[in-house]
Amino acid sequence: MSDKVDDLFLLIESKRNTLTAVEQIIADYFISKRKILSISELARKISVSPPSITRFSKKLGLNNYKELVFLYKMSLSDQTKDASLISTPVTASYHALATRSDASYRSEAVKNFCDMIYSTRIILFWGLGFNSFAGQDFEFKFTRLGKFIQVYSDQHSISLSASSLRKNDVVLISSLSGEDPDILEAIKQGKEKGAHFLLITTNEDSPFIDYCDETIYAASFSSNEALGNISPQIPVLIQLDIIYSKYVSMHRKSVNRWLLSENILKG
Repeated sequence: MSDKVDDLFLLIESKRNTLTAVEQIIADYFISKRKILSISELARKISVSPPSITRFSKKLGLNNYKELVFLYKMSLSDQTKDASLISTPVTASYHALATRSDASYRSEAVKNFCDMIYSTRIILFWGLGFNSFAGQDFEFKFTRLGKFIQVYSDQHSISLSASSLRKNDVVLISSLSGEDPDILEAIKQGKEKGAHFLLITTNEDSPFIDYCDETIYAASFSSNEALGNISPQIPVLIQLDIIYSKYVSMHRKSVNRWLLSENILKG
């Protein structure tokens, strides 16, 4: 083991983009700073094979699982009991989620989102449940830039808005599962009228994708994150912040003019 390796958590995140799906599960166990187990106990705990854990250790540049545990203990040594039990696992999960979001970033897709948003003044946002909270954040950000955002957060209002769509209207859909049949029907209805659709989802096999002009893939939750210690709208909020930052960068002059006008009106 290299003497330069002294933080397992940073080491894992630096290799995150190269890990397989099984190795991601192993990584999330250690990133969450959970109990130290033997290789056979860990394999049973997270439903992977011992050889997979050994391969994970070697992918980090370690010789075996024993070295991984040694480095893990060193990395935990400066954590208080309270931080290990509560604060650290949560912040570590956010860190891992942000890393996975960075790995899924597609510059062209984000640019296409920004171009579509720039091309129109009125944007509809469809999102059920927690997705509607992300819609409120989107509304807050882009309303300040001169856009009119209307958030629809239940099946009935989404269906009604679909029936009133016109050619070249823009709809941004947030759906991590990307599988709701009622929303799919609303998309089809809007598409027939010539509306444009943008999608944020974690589901690369979503039936929505075929009807959308562009899709951005948000980071999916690990099994531990899905238990509720991370707010479910966070992956969407990360993508919306990326879109907003790119939009401001692409259209800085018009953004500055609008914000200047806003400040004058406030004064």
